[in-house]
Amino acid sequence: MARYTGPRCRKCRQLGISVCGSPKCALLKRSTPPGMHPALRRKVSDFKKRLVEKQKMRYAYWITERQFRNYVKNAFKKPGVAGEYLLSLLERRLDTMVYRLGFAPSILAARQLVTHGHIRVNDQKVNIPSYIVKEKEEIALREASKKLALVEEGVARSMARPMPSYIQVDREAFKGSLVALPMRDQIPLDINESLVVEHYTKYI
Repeated sequence: MARYTGPRCRKCRQLGISVCGSPKCALLKRSTPPGMHPALRRKVSDFKKRLVEKQKMRYAYWITERQFRNYVKNAFKKPGVAGEYLLSLLERRLDTMVYRLGFAPSILAARQLVTHGHIRVNDQKVNIPSYIVKEKEEIALREASKKLALVEEGVARSMARPMPSYIQVDREAFKGSLVALPMRDQIPLDINESLVVEHYTKYI
């Protein structure tokens, strides 16, 4: 499936949560879904509820359906709660970590920093956004990248949101690390991951 390139805030209003990363998200002004007469929509089926939760999670990390399905398959193979492992896996993506550390204003902006070679992991350049960060690995900005407008905007926005407890960051040195594997109650997402797992049970 092709990557979505339309208006990001349309997805925010459609899903009911802000996934665009903008402080001026349209959802803050209009909480109704896009389209005519949104209040007259029919009763939501169980399938639609599961589908919406799946889309919430997928667009929270802005990955394609194929990528997301592969993460779900991986989660099903692991012992324990599949939904919690799935979220933990997505949180440890390098682009997500760069965003959580406050080096970019959104996950999509963080992905751009990674693919353009601005990020170092344990002093080695890593330009793969889907790279899974391991415990104790250090993530840092390249020295020449610290003055980028994108980075400065990311730092400014990150000051307004709490830092997850599984992340340690040194804002002055523009580096941080994953100090522990993310637990479900530490991940700042209002998503019912059990419905996501139920959605894929029939297909995987």
